[in-house]
Amino acid sequence: MRRRPQALTELREAPPRQERKRATRVLVEHHEVLRGLIRRLLETPRSEPGRRRALADELFDELRMHELIEEEIFYPAMRDVTPSIGAAWSEHRQLSDQLAALVRADPRTGRFDQELGVMHDALESHAHLDEERQMFPEIERFADEEQLIELGDRLQARLGRLRSSRRLRAVYRLQRALLRRTAR
Repeated sequence: MRRRPQALTELREAPPRQERKRATRVLVEHHEVLRGLIRRLLETPRSEPGRRRALADELFDELRMHELIEEEIFYPAMRDVTPSIGAAWSEHRQLSDQLAALVRADPRTGRFDQELGVMHDALESHAHLDEERQMFPEIERFADEEQLIELGDRLQARLGRLRSSRRLRAVYRLQRALLRRTAR
């Protein structure tokens, strides 16, 4: 049996090259993913608890991945550019706590709706007011353009790896199951 040269295999199996974007653009686009999930959750009635649970699970995964890429890549790289990084980091703790409260809530109840409302407000405050309107413009003013593009590449690549990681999905499934078990 004849084997293909390794370089040829890698060339054919390489994923398509993504558009290069500033790190701030990558994060804003991911904020839009999170907002879309919240919007879909808000529009889904209590009479569809399975769909609400699935959307809450997807929100859990995406928000946790968002926190990871910001905390592993973006915040450390930008900590000397803006003093806002410390506050953003602490807001992640608040978002994580609120996300846990949402996941624990029964999607057929008013409590779920309340937790979702608080989650929506907390996410908008963090993403829109604190990052998009204050931190990101400051970073774009003072950070090097090429550095922002390189960070964008790293953020996109890391997010892609996280989304395709079966191990990470299993960890998140376990975390959600443990949160729900503690709600009983």
